[in-house]
Amino acid sequence: MIIVPEVQISGGQLVTRTGVRTPYIRHEIDPLEFVDRLVSEGAERLHVVDVDAASSGDADNGDLVRAILDSVDIPVQVAGGTRTVNQVDEWLETGAAAVVLGTLAITDQGLLTEVCTRHPGAILANLATSEGVVMIDGWQTATAFRPEDIVYDLQLAGVAGIIHTDIDRFDVDSSASLALTMEIKNRTVMPVFSSGTVQNLEDLAQVHYLPNIHGAIVGHALASGAFSLTEALEVASQPQTSPEPEVETSVAERGIQSVVQVYLASYNRSPAARWWNHDLRQAIAEDNPYVEITIPQEDLEIEEASASRREVQTLYEQAMDAADVVLVVLDGVENEAWTAFECGYARASGKYLMGLAVSPRLEGRSRIESMCDFVVGFGDLDDKQATLSALAREINQHLLSEQADSALDGLPVD
Repeated sequence: MIIVPEVQISGGQLVTRTGVRTPYIRHEIDPLEFVDRLVSEGAERLHVVDVDAASSGDADNGDLVRAILDSVDIPVQVAGGTRTVNQVDEWLETGAAAVVLGTLAITDQGLLTEVCTRHPGAILANLATSEGVVMIDGWQTATAFRPEDIVYDLQLAGVAGIIHTDIDRFDVDSSASLALTMEIKNRTVMPVFSSGTVQNLEDLAQVHYLPNIHGAIVGHALASGAFSLTEALEVASQPQTSPEPEVETSVAERGIQSVVQVYLASYNRSPAARWWNHDLRQAIAEDNPYVEITIPQEDLEIEEASASRREVQTLYEQAMDAADVVLVVLDGVENEAWTAFECGYARASGKYLMGLAVSPRLEGRSRIESMCDFVVGFGDLDDKQATLSALAREINQHLLSEQADSALDGLPVD
């Protein structure tokens, strides 16, 4: 687990807050001296928040934040009041390792995608919640979104991680806030940080032993002297009884999502089937750029005129070995198709097998359908594009959910 000390600045002073309705506490130590102390105690990264810029936009502490960037050699992520692409560019050019976006990450998906594309791995999203819904505008405005509604879009936009700040943590036990953080983590492969839940070393130990939470952002406890960063790092260095799965660790180290490789097992001999497969692949890719689909009949460049069936089978096996998921179109399977073999090989290899069928049956399912770990069903095909879009979103959401739960063995981690 990573501990990221938080440095909040207002009016040129170091501040913290212990309640959403309470005034900020102003600490006597100079922010630059506080930063020097944190670095000397072993800080590996800093989270610097310009409180004034975040709350009003009329005043800011930009000069002091830049002085902090100049004074340290460790990565610094900057938060507070960033509202435009130019501001993101300026902070990163000034020396920030990452920029944290709050309201903007929720309200402007187009701009978020743009900055994530321009600066891969350098954009974090601050997801603030209260009573189970997402808050914006400096925690003042409740949206209609629940966290699980937002996480999927944040991941697709390309953010490098999520900082979850539960505003209710000031009024309730921290375990409730951590439970919500865990629920957010269960829906994404991105690193997720808990913010504001650590007030003492016992809180820190609790976060440390929770699976999959990548780190904790700690501010008031360090500024008020509840414990030192040296003590916190000692707790964080203890062996975990429930270590994070390898996929979480590897993805988190990269800071960006890794690609999920999908093998499409589908009848492909008729023009109609080929068109459907291509359209399905395009729809899935448009909905989630982190999913790549292989259509073996198209992508393996097999010379059907000269290749034996055994040679074809070997190529198919190699492609399935390289895949993380096998997606099988269950309708239209004919004797001359390879679909039954592909499903059998995938099941024997331990691959996650997802089916796609018109109105899948709960009883009397076919043998191939029974092999599937999950079946996505669909009905009316009157609007082809709407059907493909709906299918793509459901497939991608299920892939991401299964990936986050570590139900997919061998997801890409390198």
